[in-house]
Amino acid sequence: MIRSRPTDRPTRRITRSAAEAGRPSTEHLSLTYLRSTKMYSMHEALARDRMREAEQRSAEARLVRTLSAHRRWHRVAVRAQATEKRLAQRADQLVAVAP
Repeated sequence: MIRSRPTDRPTRRITRSAAEAGRPSTEHLSLTYLRSTKMYSMHEALARDRMREAEQRSAEARLVRTLSAHRRWHRVAVRAQATEKRLAQRADQLVAVAP
């Protein structure tokens, strides 16, 4: 290979057609069709659907975090009440034993 410019470098990249790569060919589609209003509207609708799904997933994640935090604080409160009850019983026993 004769280099005409310093940026011309040999490449090892193997180019395959869409059919060889397992993708549907777009050669039959015209550029006008790809840029049509119908295609634009379809892509807009798909983008809105993806955004709506992402918002729904984030709302569900917020709900899960809120519920797990509530359960965690509930367990802390139950443990604190049990400790308070146990310490009160111990204090009563110490008062009963002391003359």
